[in-house]
Amino acid sequence: MFHWLSGDWAMMRFAASLSLALAFGSPLFAEEIEVIAQDPEMFRLPSVQAVQAIKGIGVIKAPANPSFWGIDIDKNTLTPESPVNSAPDGTKVPFWSKDALLLQLDPDITAEELNALIDDKGLAVIKTYPELGAIQVQTDLSKFVQPGFDDNSNNDTISNGVLSAMKHFNDDPRIVNAIPDTLLSDQTYDNVMSPTDVTLSIERTAGEQADWGVASIEANQAWSLDGATDGVMFGVLDDGFARHDDLVFMGFRSDNADNSHGNHVAGIACARHNNAVGVKGVLPNCFIRAKKEDFIFNATEGGNIVKFVSSFSDIVSALDSFVRDENGISTFNVSLGYNWRPNFGIDIDSPQNAQWRTWVESQGRFMAQILQFAQQRDKAIFSAAGNDSADLAAAGSAKFASPFNWAALTLRDLGLSRAGVVVEAHDPQGKRAAFSNSGGHIACPGTNILSAVAFDANKVPSRSAYGRMSGTSMASPYCAAGHQLFMLVRPGYGAIEAIDCLLTSSAKTDVGTPMLKLTQALAACPPK
Repeated sequence: MFHWLSGDWAMMRFAASLSLALAFGSPLFAEEIEVIAQDPEMFRLPSVQAVQAIKGIGVIKAPANPSFWGIDIDKNTLTPESPVNSAPDGTKVPFWSKDALLLQLDPDITAEELNALIDDKGLAVIKTYPELGAIQVQTDLSKFVQPGFDDNSNNDTISNGVLSAMKHFNDDPRIVNAIPDTLLSDQTYDNVMSPTDVTLSIERTAGEQADWGVASIEANQAWSLDGATDGVMFGVLDDGFARHDDLVFMGFRSDNADNSHGNHVAGIACARHNNAVGVKGVLPNCFIRAKKEDFIFNATEGGNIVKFVSSFSDIVSALDSFVRDENGISTFNVSLGYNWRPNFGIDIDSPQNAQWRTWVESQGRFMAQILQFAQQRDKAIFSAAGNDSADLAAAGSAKFASPFNWAALTLRDLGLSRAGVVVEAHDPQGKRAAFSNSGGHIACPGTNILSAVAFDANKVPSRSAYGRMSGTSMASPYCAAGHQLFMLVRPGYGAIEAIDCLLTSSAKTDVGTPMLKLTQALAACPPK
């Protein structure tokens, strides 16, 4: 997860090599790496010349069945290949691709240099990200995987091979960051992310219900203001979407998923205000633009378990497409993260897990380019802080919960982009939810949230089912939709300006994070 861009290329590549060494166990020069890693030059966007060079290269079709160590993919079926996805202590780790590599290029690369790189390395281009200065290529990474005398497991052999491949490509002066694609598999969410109280419908109640979070963020106090009921499109990057009577999708693409996560997130923001049945979303007149790209699903909804998998390159593609192509949308919600403890048994903040923090950083540098691109286009992206903290004495770190969070927090600190907002979850009393990571920018309601789901109490698909979920994935759309509602009522403010208005809140959680209060934001930012 790294890109380093500076006039002093030798120093930046030295930093890259040291960072990778640190990631896989070497303690060398940690302080120097940290200093260099904060150099804003490392995040420089591509020049016009580089953008044109990337747009001009040819693209082949992606392989029908991408290859990952430790897993076989056949359509939507995942079959373990070998136990290499488990570390010696039994913890699970992400799966690395055998043949897909993401490259960030010299931000001043020429067309001639790029074509020469592709020829020299024997690369086949799968995808291009011109505005990010990046490409995805197909190449044989398995040739870098050779058993070593100090390997303790097959997993060690693959890890060292991945390191060798990254070093090989990072040593090329035309490349500033190289990472294999990653498949996140066997992600299991119990209770925190899955519905805990699914009901067939709420038709027998008296009219629509509003979840407690609506009043908490004071959305209901803004509904009567001029502009609040204007139609608006709201972007949701998630999985688990299905048609529902209370949701209006724009360009709906069914993902055939067997879970309700996307619907629940979308309902928090956009459930219809029809004065009849169902729930009320934060936005009175909202149209959902749902995006999932080419996520690979292995989803089951039963009891309190939801499983799905996705690749890092899919997330990059989806966010890049959102920012570049969706001109009618200014606010996006992202509910994707590693959830290290529930999914992999890893305490990401532990000193012994520096390699995984480094991996988050290296992927986060791709996200950093997306956030700078979003800043240029005045678009806001809200992200869940992560649910790694349930059994911890102190809350886990939101920064390392996902590459997006790392980028959003790092770039704001460096003054390079304010487009990314990391959202913690709080309960009705304003306390940080036990599962919620800390260190985010803002907090929103995230416990026992009522919204639309795709299945009834018998796990049968239904267009009129509702349920409750808890998680930072519920808090994030509350804040994102609140941001969009603010912009409807204060049309003179751009998306980035609106974020600053939300952060003025004097209401704090018990850990000191600002809680979204729309009346305060409106008072702090009067009409222009």
